[in-house]
Amino acid sequence: MLTPIELQLLPSCFEALSWSPDGELAVAAGENVQILTPKTIRTGPDAQGKDAWDITRIRVNTFTNAEWPPISPQNRDDFSLAAEQSTSTVVGLAWSPVGLARFRRSVLAVLTSGLVLSLWEPIGPKAIWTRVAIVNHALHPNPSTPGMLTGEPLRKANIRSFNWCSPLKIPQQPEYSDQVLEPESRWGIHLMAVANDANELILLQIRRLPNLPSPVRSYRAEKLCNLQLSQENTTPNASPGSILQKTLQLKARILSLSTGPWTFAQNTEEEGVHSATSVLAAAYAKQLYFLKITATLRKVMDGLGSPQYQVAAEFVHHPLSRFSPKWAHCQVEGPLRWIHSSNSSRVALVSGIASGFLTISMSRFLYQNNENSTEEVEVWTVPNSSFPIEDGEPRSDMEPISAMAVLTDEQNDSCTLHLGTSAALGTIMGIENPGSNGLSLPQWTKTIKNVREQYDLDRDLRGHVGVRIWGLASHRGTMAVLVTRHPTNMIQYKVASDERAVVGFAIEDSGQVSDSGSLFAPNPDKSIQMAGSGKQKAITFSLSQCDKEDELTQEDQSLIYAAACCSIVDKTLTSTHDLAQKALERLSIKSGADLSEEISKCANQASEIVSKSLDQFDQPGSYLFEKCDICDAGIPWVSSTEAQCESGHLFTRCGLTFQAIQEPGISKYCSICQTEFVDEELVARLREEPPSPVFMSIATAFDTCLYCNSKFKGTYLKQ
Repeated sequence: MLTPIELQLLPSCFEALSWSPDGELAVAAGENVQILTPKTIRTGPDAQGKDAWDITRIRVNTFTNAEWPPISPQNRDDFSLAAEQSTSTVVGLAWSPVGLARFRRSVLAVLTSGLVLSLWEPIGPKAIWTRVAIVNHALHPNPSTPGMLTGEPLRKANIRSFNWCSPLKIPQQPEYSDQVLEPESRWGIHLMAVANDANELILLQIRRLPNLPSPVRSYRAEKLCNLQLSQENTTPNASPGSILQKTLQLKARILSLSTGPWTFAQNTEEEGVHSATSVLAAAYAKQLYFLKITATLRKVMDGLGSPQYQVAAEFVHHPLSRFSPKWAHCQVEGPLRWIHSSNSSRVALVSGIASGFLTISMSRFLYQNNENSTEEVEVWTVPNSSFPIEDGEPRSDMEPISAMAVLTDEQNDSCTLHLGTSAALGTIMGIENPGSNGLSLPQWTKTIKNVREQYDLDRDLRGHVGVRIWGLASHRGTMAVLVTRHPTNMIQYKVASDERAVVGFAIEDSGQVSDSGSLFAPNPDKSIQMAGSGKQKAITFSLSQCDKEDELTQEDQSLIYAAACCSIVDKTLTSTHDLAQKALERLSIKSGADLSEEISKCANQASEIVSKSLDQFDQPGSYLFEKCDICDAGIPWVSSTEAQCESGHLFTRCGLTFQAIQEPGISKYCSICQTEFVDEELVARLREEPPSPVFMSIATAFDTCLYCNSKFKGTYLKQ
């Protein structure tokens, strides 16, 4: 079981904790963000506390003039001393869904008090965290060359809040079991909803652009649609037309966003076109606003002949707004969270309000904005005084909701919402019983109790200890809670070196194993059957590229030849011999090479292929055959994992293309089994040209390890 970690920091905002799907924790700490990366693979499951993590501190409030252009003095309506002249402390952070970053990992979005939203990911062999995009640039009138702005354009380029949408995965059914699904079906299309300082809601598509000369600016944010929220009815308690009303309307901002699950249309009239809808909830001027997002995805071919999806979207007002009188008396403050599961008939939105939270439950029929729906929504307001608590524990019912996290149980297809207040009250609510009667006590409250008692014993405070919750996050059935501890019977004075926060952990899923190694890095199945299945699928995919009508380059043909040779020498791939024989026969015709030896061995069991002589390297089609870059000797095919030339020079074969890796600095590695692969982006950067179409098709189709399904990393060093 993971033990609490004490960090030298003070959280700078509520919801200051985020846990990526890959197991990395991010903590907002003023001008910095601390990244906690699990290293249980290297230290073993017995590592405790800080010994189980690599802790990296990154400073996020320094910008170049190109990233954040200087702002000249503005009029009082467009200029804010709090934003433009702040030290840009972190006011929000969240990991993206998996699949967006390099190696199909997650990027970290960080919003600072200067109203600048940036994306971060580790770059290079040393995995140095680097800012890779400024999302605000997409809101400029000229996104390609953002410059200094004034007046209304300046307000429209400032971001107040953001939310990652659920990945928009294309529904695709494989025609056969070995078919490889498109990346848009496996990882989805990544969208983000943002609200600017002019109270516009904007939907952005975030894309990573591979094969660029510099990875530092390898992300692009593209605006899909936007909608301005009306200022009407935002100040119901102010006299109409008064100076107070105009001032309140001018200063009201959208402070919290949350997008619900995507729902795809069952039938589409046009092939290759998909339509999906979602609901965006926004907290604006102490009220809730609901917008329907309609996204249309159209399949097109890029310049290299690879399929891509173009996304078009629009905002429309959702009919849920007609039920607003049911919660109009609530002062909505946020945060916002949607609760849903695939087998549930209902969807719920939870919002923090003054001294409690609001739950709005609706049927999926109504959520999908069906015009014929006559169903009503169910609304509950739950005060903090309804939170369950152990006997004798201190409580304060007037503090706001400071943290929310949804815990998903994939085995039972259910989810629960965990809530915490800044006064350390906590509760759990399920989607099937969302009222106050369905609240229960979470396990992480016991972790908070232990942390508080230890702080009391260390300082002899005789029970006068208060705890504040700053964030909640979930990962594979385990909850993490970020807290700070304070004395309650005296004025607390501390300097920066005394700042401390604690990240505690608790297992909420009864079926979850308490081993940290299983939590972060499940042991890969290295059986022959598992490895053979992944390798066989890759070989089949590579050999099928020979059937394409497009003209194959010499590099494409050499990749197909390597796949055929791997099929011949590997005893686990005898079922692919027929495909290998057909591919070799076509290669022999296209290249003019003599492949009679390879073709003859396709009818036998696994056998070796001898190296080619010097005379054969002068014949047509010699580019198919491998030779040593050191001594120009031929390389025989003896194994699918290693290659050794006739002079004895030994190389590792790529785990995907099965070609010998003879150049240094072009490899990536599996983060679990350490298998070496050729990195297509490093090859493109080295050659200053895109890789061959077949190579890109193979690398895109198999973007995780063939042998244990783990993700890649850029260095061989174990984590």
